Amino acid sequence: MPGCRTAAPLGTDADLSGYVPADTVALAAVRLDQLRASPLYADLPAAARAMVEPLHEARYLLVAWDGKEFLAIARGSFREAPPGATLAARDVALAGTDERVRAAVAQHRTGGTGAPDLLAQAAGKAAGRQIWMAARGSATLPFEGNADNVNRLLHATQYTTVTAQLGDGITVDATAVCGSAGGARRLEETLRALFSLAAAGSERRPQWAALLSKIEVSRDDRTVRAAFAGGAREAEELLRVF
Repeated sequence: MPGCRTAAPLGTDADLSGYVPADTVALAAVRLDQLRASPLYADLPAAARAMVEPLHEARYLLVAWDGKEFLAIARGSFREAPPGATLAARDVALAGTDERVRAAVAQHRTGGTGAPDLLAQAAGKAAGRQIWMAARGSATLPFEGNADNVNRLLHATQYTTVTAQLGDGITVDATAVCGSAGGARRLEETLRALFSLAAAGSERRPQWAALLSKIEVSRDDRTVRAAFAGGAREAEELLRVF
């Protein structure tokens, strides 16, 4: 009901989640202040740094994807609106098409988030992590390169969440919830096969094969999890891969 803000899970910004429109199919968040403080920040891909650096006054970024367009929702101590953004409040900036910004403002007025299911999926998993993402299995993400593989795997799930933490090393966890135990088993088998094929095809880049071999895949009923943890050198190499 209006005036009752939906509680956000640990690791998310409760007020920013109120700007997430109801047609959102995927959410991603970055704790920008913690990311900048990471020893591995300088090793991020140039494209990632180029997206983050204009938001030097922002400390938290939430990105909503509706299947066609992005909406960026940032919190920070803004002296003025960042380039291409609009201030919805003194410490909240929105960036996207005029339609997406209007939808965000209208959603915020309702007193609740438009994507409670995605926030519920992130609950707990996002705590203590600098980066997290939650997506419905029906979403098609705008990835390049191996996008077909990523989206094919996503479409085999009901929900997928991914979290990442950069420190002296890197920790990445991906959790997929499938519609049935059989679907989870097939997804697990597909993941193992993909990682094995990728490792076998990395003869000229043995460091990639070593990274792939460190990914742990497990399954519990309808849930499949893939986890990676590595030191500074492995983290730098993993960031170069992407």
